[in-house]
Amino acid sequence: MRKATIALSATLALLVGCGPKKLALPSDPIDRAATCAIVSAAGARAGNSDIKADLDFAAQTRILHYAMLAASDGNRFDTPRASAVVSRMSDLEGSVTSGRWQDLVQPCNESFPLAAKGGAVELPTQRFEAAIGCYALADFLTKSVTSKAPATEATMSELMTMRRNLDAAIGDGLKARGASKYESTLELKQEALVRMTRLGPPHETAKACTARFG
Repeated sequence: MRKATIALSATLALLVGCGPKKLALPSDPIDRAATCAIVSAAGARAGNSDIKADLDFAAQTRILHYAMLAASDGNRFDTPRASAVVSRMSDLEGSVTSGRWQDLVQPCNESFPLAAKGGAVELPTQRFEAAIGCYALADFLTKSVTSKAPATEATMSELMTMRRNLDAAIGDGLKARGASKYESTLELKQEALVRMTRLGPPHETAKACTARFG
């Protein structure tokens, strides 16, 4: 009986050891953002009846939000930093999704509370500040989100239309602020994108933008 119990314990230990490995969030900020983006993607896939189907706009931008937040540590949006997060996602995906990624949901929420934030967002009350923020957000999302899903394509079309509608107002507003050269206009747009990134979920911010300026 004792030998059987020992054998059973050894078998259970072996089975546990062969299960998904325990994961921890990396200390490196780029890897941490990439890991949480992968966790978000895995959660979205797990809740999708067709795991091969394109994720909708909300899910895609939730994933992208981690890269955006990593790029928004300073006052200006750091596009190369956002790209670095997206690049690391490809490198880390296998090791994260083969492990106990579900255990990282809460640590990611704690590390990136703005990504975990739900509900509608409030745009800046000052019209130009809201307009340039929406313009910068639309520019970033239309270049970053890829999907053939009809609903997502419709949302992207709305954002592109809104951006075109704002062209003249943004140009006038930038000139009024003495930003006539490319470098100065880019700086104001990058600052605006940081503010929009910190409002909350990008799909909710985009919805508020098209409702106000679309």
